[in-house]
Amino acid sequence: MLVLPEAVENRSRELPSGWELKVIRTLLSYLYDFRLNDLPSCFRVYVSRSRRTGRLKEIFLDDLLFATIRLSDGFIVPTIHGWELLLNLGEKYFVEIPGDVAEFVAQGKTVFSKHVLRAYEEILPGDEVAIVVRAGSGSRVVGAGKAVLPAASMRRMKRGKAVRTRHGASARASS
Repeated sequence: MLVLPEAVENRSRELPSGWELKVIRTLLSYLYDFRLNDLPSCFRVYVSRSRRTGRLKEIFLDDLLFATIRLSDGFIVPTIHGWELLLNLGEKYFVEIPGDVAEFVAQGKTVFSKHVLRAYEEILPGDEVAIVVRAGSGSRVVGAGKAVLPAASMRRMKRGKAVRTRHGASARASS
């Protein structure tokens, strides 16, 4: 019998247990200073697990992938969609770049220090960050990645990498 990929994906998603939901809430609060309760209540939280170990792999809000859970350390890594939702709650863990650089970052290119206009002051090397562009009165997420420098150095230095881009927004649109 042929099983379609959509059916496999839908079958592997399930509601998290009370303990798992508490762990997800605690990690989001600890890592990014966001509360899952702050998200609109219209979202329903689902998770997917590893078939071999049973550990949580992904967090979904309704049908959209919100974040993945990094196997090496258990940290929650938001996707582009996840960062869009989190930044609507408040601007934390973001790096703002000019619009002329956004096209390259959306393709997955690295953000260099000379292009950083603003950065959330509590960013440290190794933190997961959203890369945003000011668009009118709000911000648009063009990528997500890992900070290479602390926020103060990103703004001060004019050479070197500031953020190693993990996902660009154009990669999400094409897949």
